[in-house]
Amino acid sequence: MTEKGFHPIKILGYACTLFLIPIGVVKTNTLMMICASIIPLIIFIGMSISVFSKLKYNVADVAITLFGAIYTILMVAFLSATRAMPMGVFLIFYIICGAWFSDIFAYLIGRFIGKHKFSTISPKKSIEGCIAGVFGTVIFFIVYSLCLNNMNFSEFKNTSETFSDVVPTQSIVIETDDNDGLVAKLDSDGKIQEAEISEDYMMQEKLKKNFYTNYPLLIILGILVSIVSQIGDFAASGIKRYCDIKDFSHLMPGHGGMLDRFDSILFVAPIIYYVFFIIVRL
Repeated sequence: MTEKGFHPIKILGYACTLFLIPIGVVKTNTLMMICASIIPLIIFIGMSISVFSKLKYNVADVAITLFGAIYTILMVAFLSATRAMPMGVFLIFYIICGAWFSDIFAYLIGRFIGKHKFSTISPKKSIEGCIAGVFGTVIFFIVYSLCLNNMNFSEFKNTSETFSDVVPTQSIVIETDDNDGLVAKLDSDGKIQEAEISEDYMMQEKLKKNFYTNYPLLIILGILVSIVSQIGDFAASGIKRYCDIKDFSHLMPGHGGMLDRFDSILFVAPIIYYVFFIIVRL
């Protein structure tokens, strides 16, 4: 944006980033509270700098500064928030693979049979490719959901803790009359040491009931995710075209920077997070 004549408040942007990064590692239920606290504070500081700098920085500069931090950090935080949920180590692939399958199908079909250009923002993308991307995401959602529906997670620790904790444990599932998923941990002598209801078990049961085989929901969500993913890709392309740059950085030769690789995922992450957040509350 500096190349276009704007003056983003870089120090504030970097400070904002440092304050927003911890959102990705806090507990899920505090995510919105932190966002609601930090963002108004950043707006206030930015506008204060604009006032005391005698309008060296105008409202557009403040807006660009805030947008840069939110676009790159806050959106990524929903990846961590999804990962922190029960079953999160598996649910996060709905975000990553949902966006990537859309990109892969759109690229392959668009390359071979794409004839109708979709937008001048990204001339290489075709309408045929965009439609194929939707089908790719829907297919992934259905197949992946069926796989998870037939897996037994009772032998795992809660996946919402840390990735290193997702290892088989010495445990059994006690079948009760109401099938409440009571997990009993055994000691070295095979005696019951303690018993608890696994969060992953409860989440898995809710997903089996409300999500995995709900094909209308999976199809609608797959369509929505693919469309949003492609909008995220076009949005990033629009930013680059406006600023007259090809890539956001040269970190990965031939692939641009990290933002070039994750531009579609940024928009998908909040959608998937809120879908599973609602399911958890069911």
